[in-house]
Amino acid sequence: VAYLLFPALQSANVFDFHAVALAPTFFLFAFYFLERERWGWYALFAALTMSCKEDMPLSVAMLGLYALLVRRRWRVGLATMAAAGAWFLLAVGVIMPHFDTRGVSPLANRYAYLGDGPLEMAATLITQPGVWLSRLFTAENAVYVLKLLAPVAFLSLLAPQVLMLGLPALLVNLLSSDGFMHQLEGFHYGVTLVPAVILSAVYGAAWLLRRRPQSRRRPLLLAAALLGCSLFYHWGHGYTPLARDFRGSWPAVTDHHRLGERIARRIPTEASLAALPRPNPHASQRQWLFMIDRLENGQLAPLHDVEYVWLDVTDGWPLHPNDLKHGVEALLADGYGLAEAEDGWLLLRRGAAEKTLPDAFYDFARVADPRPQYAMRLQFLLDGQPALECLGFDLTAHPQSTNSQSTSSPTYQLTTYWRALRPLPSGLRLYPFYFDDGSGDILEDTTQRPLIATLWYPPERWQPGEIVRAATLPWDVGDTFSVGLGVVRGGDWSAVDRRLPIRVESSDLVVRLFDGDTWARLLHVQNGEPQPEFRTFAPPHPQHPLEADFGGQIRLLGYDLTANPQPASYDLVFYWQAQQRMTISYTVFVQLLDRAGQVRAQVDSIPQGGGYPTLWWLPGEIVADPIRLELPPGAPPDADRLIVGLYDPLTGQRLIVRETGQDFVPIPWAR
Repeated sequence: VAYLLFPALQSANVFDFHAVALAPTFFLFAFYFLERERWGWYALFAALTMSCKEDMPLSVAMLGLYALLVRRRWRVGLATMAAAGAWFLLAVGVIMPHFDTRGVSPLANRYAYLGDGPLEMAATLITQPGVWLSRLFTAENAVYVLKLLAPVAFLSLLAPQVLMLGLPALLVNLLSSDGFMHQLEGFHYGVTLVPAVILSAVYGAAWLLRRRPQSRRRPLLLAAALLGCSLFYHWGHGYTPLARDFRGSWPAVTDHHRLGERIARRIPTEASLAALPRPNPHASQRQWLFMIDRLENGQLAPLHDVEYVWLDVTDGWPLHPNDLKHGVEALLADGYGLAEAEDGWLLLRRGAAEKTLPDAFYDFARVADPRPQYAMRLQFLLDGQPALECLGFDLTAHPQSTNSQSTSSPTYQLTTYWRALRPLPSGLRLYPFYFDDGSGDILEDTTQRPLIATLWYPPERWQPGEIVRAATLPWDVGDTFSVGLGVVRGGDWSAVDRRLPIRVESSDLVVRLFDGDTWARLLHVQNGEPQPEFRTFAPPHPQHPLEADFGGQIRLLGYDLTANPQPASYDLVFYWQAQQRMTISYTVFVQLLDRAGQVRAQVDSIPQGGGYPTLWWLPGEIVADPIRLELPPGAPPDADRLIVGLYDPLTGQRLIVRETGQDFVPIPWAR
């Protein structure tokens, strides 16, 4: 169970396909047959292990050292070490440079600080140990080792003769200049260490149990400790529903993936191909295959005049979306044409005549039946008329990895759903953003990381009535922030007069509008937890029911009243109901009047302490409005009366109560 729960093992299986994910199984079988002295099977699985990755022969060489020193099988040990060493030198020094277009081993680039080439690197390791020791003994690497051993309750330390099997893989990772290799989870680099940790934990537990063979409790306590550590570490770093950061569901194969599979089958196997990293393995059965990972001089690279280029614009990792789009445009202008273009997939062929993306290509941005996490209808006005509406949004948190810990604050992705109500002019920019609620500072927007959907399928191309889904790129904005949304003509969000005014037609959430209703605050997140403010339409149950109609716009349905003796005050909660959409932000007033009608105490407030003006209320919505009224000293119980009402703060005009013709409602009260 500890083996299967090991996050580094799971990470290699959920990350991009790498053959090294097969290595732990082969290595474990090789060790098993070494211990059983079944040399034919041992040789087979040792060879299979070395076939998985260029540095795996180093781990197999450690099997040879184990056979030599621990098992005392010097012939097997020396033969294994010789074969593994020869394989490693052949793979890294000859085969990889021969097939690499730059004539060097990609592995060597990660250790270039040691020298140019294997001989110079070996010389540096021997003659200048300070160069690599300073990189090895760091606090970051110490944390890496502690995390490596924690899932097995550090039992591996009790069997150093077995734990040493992982030494080459550990050094390969920790001495690399590639920061990704210093991450135990998140990628595939840590998987080669798992067999040595598990095997040494097995032997460490056996050694510990042999210390008191008659103890009946010790095996149970040891098993409990091992499983407890494994589950606890998995809870913090794993990839199953047992982990705290597991979100959503298991990865699912979608129609988009199935379409990509069909396109892969249509690429002739005899043709040369360049593809992005994630689709690359799905069309790898060919002699010439290049993995596109950068832009050079405006061109996707490496290409080397391949016949086909295969891209998925919805997941262009590791390219920036702008770079991928510019690269595609450059290819279409430089001898390539469209062989396939559908649902965000592009298959370009050298010499093809078609250059224009078909309508089916934009299907990746369309959704027939949107079911947003938070539903709403925000209408954006052009020339005073609705032109575009947002139908809701999703906010998704994605766990991320760092060098020092496998989980830090997650990255967040905002997905919004849109519908064009009429043909849209060019130059409209959807503007979702994250901001600090206290200062108002924008934490992240789409200036540097654009919306992929609108990059390829801008609003002016949308057909009226169709629904478009636009998602931001995941980004780390901390764990406390708010979500904002607007639409601007042109790219300058600071030009308030270029923003489209917003009208809230319906919304499950309280949507707050600012800067002349030109942007909306959709949601607040506090310490990683969304804090949705849902609107209420259910009838309330006030302590004191009332029926008072203020000008056909707002009804007072009742109130709660609580007396506070020290200091003398009343806490009131009024229950208002909007009867129609309002264009005035009314102020609520509560007054304590004497017999002569003079005001002895008064509170004037926009509802909910200024936080929820009547402009934002929707017809039928119930709003609970708490107000505290401080009472003056010395007034006799029957001398004063309490009233409540609403007025326009710009004109001072009060709303008239239809039932009485007065501009207030009396509130029965007593000292």
